[in-house]
Amino acid sequence: MKLRSVRGTHDLYGHDINKYNRIYNIVSKHALLNNFIELQTPIFEFTDLFSKPLGDQSDVVLKEMYTFKDRNEDLLTLRPEYTTPMIRAAITNNLLEELPLKIYGLGPMFRRERPQKGRYRQFNQINFEVFGSSDFIIDLELISLANEILNSIIPSDKYTLNINSLGDYKNLKNYKESLSKYFNQNKTKLSIESKIKIDKNPIRILDSKNDDDIMVSKNAPKIYEFLSDECKIHYENIKKGLELYNIDYAENSNLVRGLDYYCSTVFEFKTKDLGSQDTLIGGGRYDGLIGSLGGPNIPGIGWAAGVERISMLMEEINVDEPRIHIAISDEKFKNHLIKIINYFRKNEIIFFWNYKYNLKKSLSKANFKNADFVVIIGENEFNNNFYTLKQLSTGNQFELDIDNIKKFLNDKF
Repeated sequence: MKLRSVRGTHDLYGHDINKYNRIYNIVSKHALLNNFIELQTPIFEFTDLFSKPLGDQSDVVLKEMYTFKDRNEDLLTLRPEYTTPMIRAAITNNLLEELPLKIYGLGPMFRRERPQKGRYRQFNQINFEVFGSSDFIIDLELISLANEILNSIIPSDKYTLNINSLGDYKNLKNYKESLSKYFNQNKTKLSIESKIKIDKNPIRILDSKNDDDIMVSKNAPKIYEFLSDECKIHYENIKKGLELYNIDYAENSNLVRGLDYYCSTVFEFKTKDLGSQDTLIGGGRYDGLIGSLGGPNIPGIGWAAGVERISMLMEEINVDEPRIHIAISDEKFKNHLIKIINYFRKNEIIFFWNYKYNLKKSLSKANFKNADFVVIIGENEFNNNFYTLKQLSTGNQFELDIDNIKKFLNDKF
């Protein structure tokens, strides 16, 4: 049997894990500054949690979910997205007693898509969600937060903010009826998949990546024509707010997002550097979703970001090698070695030892790794209970008692 990873999955190590850790640290920092609390949910849930809210005709439900039966014949699904599990967790753990609730999380999601650049079957996703407020200020806060996080990771010229409004569910209903009529009139020009969606969920056609569907959608009715006055005011306030934040944006009337629970504000941060997988962050409002899942009838809004896609636009991150190396000449001096290792750990001094009792090889390794100092342990050091610190850049050597090493290194660094 040939060992290999499952198609569409990938291992994180080296530069990739360095990028992942940097993203996680930046996200955690911004979450803390903006009063979001971290929430982690299990990676699998009951399938019903996803099937209805995501939409029976969405690609996720139709062909992308990893669903299986456990020993109790319960139908379970590896989470394909984070919003509905977070809502489930908020309801079942009574987190909605004090509103608004601001939560975030980062973890793996699973979709059986066709693997390609920036798209994996197991991928890591960042989510920020706010439950319990319909104020447009919340929309602005989340969009600006996404912009701040992205701008802390990659240059701002690598992405563009796209925005749209889907109105309320009544607006959407009227819009979908108009879309069905339009797409039926142009049915022969659509892809086979989109023809199936004309009467069931025509708005999904606007989200198609098929070139023929995109051409037809360009002349489709625009959602703005169907918005109520209240929804128009909400949308206009967001645009004015983005201008006050000095955040550039492009209005995209065909932006609908890929899941059925969205309404009102929708937005995406897109890039031109990753081909068809161009969305780095996407989100919007889902004001009826929490109530439909058994919670109170309160509004909600959130966004999700793909860690792998963002990391592909990052520069390489080099983590500094340990600047202190240990070199020991013989196994009989192990006790002296153990003492210095214990000292370094207790004082949080990063060090490296190659587990070889060979002074020459250890010094060679230290030079190769561009270490600053080598702690030498030989017969003289062992017999007289001190340590020799050799500065590689100058060749100078210093004989020190163990209790003076930390102060000596602090003075040097």
